[in-house]
Amino acid sequence: MRINHTAHRPTVPSTLNTLKNHALKYCLLALLCTLCIPVMGLHAEKLRLRTYMVRDRQMGDIPAFRLVGPADGKLRGGLTWNANLANLVTADVAILAPEGSAGFFVHPSPMYISGQIQYQWAQGQPYLGMIVVPMPDSPTAFLQQFVLPQRRPDARNLRLVDQQDMPDWAAEIAVINTQSGGTTQGFGTRSRFAYTENGRCWEEDFYCVVVVFRSGISPQNAIWLADRNLSVRAPAGRLDALKPMASAFVSSFKVERQWYGRFTQIQRQWIAAQNQGIANAGALSRAVSQANDHFDRTLNAAWESRQKAEDRASREFSEYIRGSENYHDPVNDTQVELPGGYDHAWTNVSGEYLLSNDAGFDPNRHSNVDWVAIEAAQ
Repeated sequence: MRINHTAHRPTVPSTLNTLKNHALKYCLLALLCTLCIPVMGLHAEKLRLRTYMVRDRQMGDIPAFRLVGPADGKLRGGLTWNANLANLVTADVAILAPEGSAGFFVHPSPMYISGQIQYQWAQGQPYLGMIVVPMPDSPTAFLQQFVLPQRRPDARNLRLVDQQDMPDWAAEIAVINTQSGGTTQGFGTRSRFAYTENGRCWEEDFYCVVVVFRSGISPQNAIWLADRNLSVRAPAGRLDALKPMASAFVSSFKVERQWYGRFTQIQRQWIAAQNQGIANAGALSRAVSQANDHFDRTLNAAWESRQKAEDRASREFSEYIRGSENYHDPVNDTQVELPGGYDHAWTNVSGEYLLSNDAGFDPNRHSNVDWVAIEAAQ
């Protein structure tokens, strides 16, 4: 899938504040992290997963977002606020398997700006907190030019072996990030790479959606980033078995309502401070620590719209990665995508999920945790 973009040569734009405001509104898009989950037998007799809550320590240690991973994983890392980047907040998180081997990853992605600005600013340097670079032709090209050199620097004999366009998934991700005053497009693919690293042969599927925004006032420049920048890695020959788990993992990302509300407050304050020329690291730190839980009507509507779009995006993604099923979890009041091929599923108040094909198995028989049966959506 090719990304539509056109760079123009001409004059310096007179709309710096407009570009700045649009860039800051994209901060939530760059909430990306680094995750690792073990290779598991997807159709073992029992499979136990759990929900991981990633917390924002600078914001009073409240939960920022959740992810589904293996029950025996170890959570590492957290969120970082940075006043020097258009990405006000980024995440660097790992769910590490005991053996720390193959796994699932979400790769960090900064915000970029391309177009006319390339002829006015040094490439590779930040401009209003965004990195000035030519826009790649496709998500796969983005992976090859930006992600793989940074995330797999020791890879040898790296080659693209398969690619699948995911336009419907990308379109829903674009809807999540739609802004007024311009156009937002999404371009998505699954790209499989094979390579050798430290003498071991790997295959890795990258699930990538590049979101591109063009302001109606300054269409000669485009603000863009990889809103979804995930991958699944396994030893050569074992990757296909992980597709159902990949679907559960990719679909599980959920921003928490309380954090979303506080983030939006900070974003509004930061835009105002930038326009007044008083934004700095100290101001950002104070805004983060002083944010409250007030939800006005506009914010509540934005939250509800975001949740519906996230649910649609999850469903669209699962259509590409067969072998997963959507469940309604009444205990934790959420929709969750879990690996298919299991006849029975349960959840508990801790956000754990247990899957089994054993008709006689009762998780409550030898447990001090109350497990509640859940059904796949029809």
